[in-house]
Amino acid sequence: MSDDKEDNRITIRQARLGDEAGIASVHVRSWQTTYAGMMATEFLQNLSVTQRQEAWAANLNAAEDGRYVLVLEQAETIIGFVSGGANRQPSMYSRYDAEIYALYLLQLAQGRGYGRELIRQMAACLHEDGYRSAIVEALKENPAIQFYYHLGAERLGERTIKVGGTLHKEVTLGWQDLRMLLE
Repeated sequence: MSDDKEDNRITIRQARLGDEAGIASVHVRSWQTTYAGMMATEFLQNLSVTQRQEAWAANLNAAEDGRYVLVLEQAETIIGFVSGGANRQPSMYSRYDAEIYALYLLQLAQGRGYGRELIRQMAACLHEDGYRSAIVEALKENPAIQFYYHLGAERLGERTIKVGGTLHKEVTLGWQDLRMLLE
């Protein structure tokens, strides 16, 4: 990559068809680095960009109102993304109408404020659609969980889930007012 400042420009935009390969690559690579040591090495090594790409293509094809995928790009290469929409667990968290489904950044993009900006822009999209509050779920042992606490999320609950044949604790966090993420 050249030293041209134009090549280093960071942009955040709505995902579109054709982005599925970049999103899938970030999804798999970030799992492999974030969850190394927390999940079985074989499980992480066997994650498939092709399978994730197919899933993301279906997701982008089935785009619906009130559901968003935003991508973070550098030099037209996707280096992170966030997705969100309606709360998928309204019976458990009825006071929260929206959910951040996923937030993933490549290691090179972490710790630079991009995650915060992705969350801010997702909150703006959700708020504009009439959503007022949101939940997010993260593995308890994931050090990035502190990121959500730093953004003002409150711990709402915990459950045990199975990922890659191993049991893990998943924590649900929430923001009662999305506007706090817009500041």
